Amino acid sequence: MRRSAVTPEPGYKSHFIPRTRAGRWATIVFLALFALTQPPFVYWFANRITPWIGGMPFLYVYLLVLYFCLIGVLLWAQRRGV
Repeated sequence: MRRSAVTPEPGYKSHFIPRTRAGRWATIVFLALFALTQPPFVYWFANRITPWIGGMPFLYVYLLVLYFCLIGVLLWAQRRGV
């Protein structure tokens, strides 16, 4: 008999749930950093252009730093084998 695509195998664990402590840590940090790039937080924290940093408005520098941090978390997770 063919198994349904909805019915998981016995002992099945979802690959969406991190199994290691490092995986949980990477997921939490990634989601927290990603949340800081979304509209409510950007409007509260970084919705200004007056302080120019390195010739760029503060908003661009804020988002650039967060995106580099997000990439750093992904690279760290890859090196750890999470």
